[in-house]
Amino acid sequence: MIVRTKLLVSAIALMGMLPSGASIAGSVSGMDLIGMCNPAGIDPVYRLKVSQCRGYVVGVADTFDCQYPTRGFDWDSTTNTSQSDLVDVVIKWIGNHPQWMSHQANGLVAAALSEAFPCPVQESSKQPSK
Repeated sequence: MIVRTKLLVSAIALMGMLPSGASIAGSVSGMDLIGMCNPAGIDPVYRLKVSQCRGYVVGVADTFDCQYPTRGFDWDSTTNTSQSDLVDVVIKWIGNHPQWMSHQANGLVAAALSEAFPCPVQESSKQPSK
């Protein structure tokens, strides 16, 4: 019982250190996302940050695709890609475009996925032959 109480108190204390969901949604920059996705191994909330990173990237990815673009971006969500691969693509893209790190992370995720997984060209959009 005492161990269970200590675990509960520790979990509540750790959650108090994290920003609330409302503050995260509107203000995550590329730099913030990199910090979540690549926390220091000695960080006491390492697993929480990595999970938060994956949830953020996958959450943004779920909001758009080839049929429903966002911010001018689309991506082929039918690609057989794991959540870890999506995170890796986004982190690599942000690393290759450091000039965008201060911008909102949701737009950076959209740009990274759009570049890495372009939508297939639709047959109806091809120009007819003459």
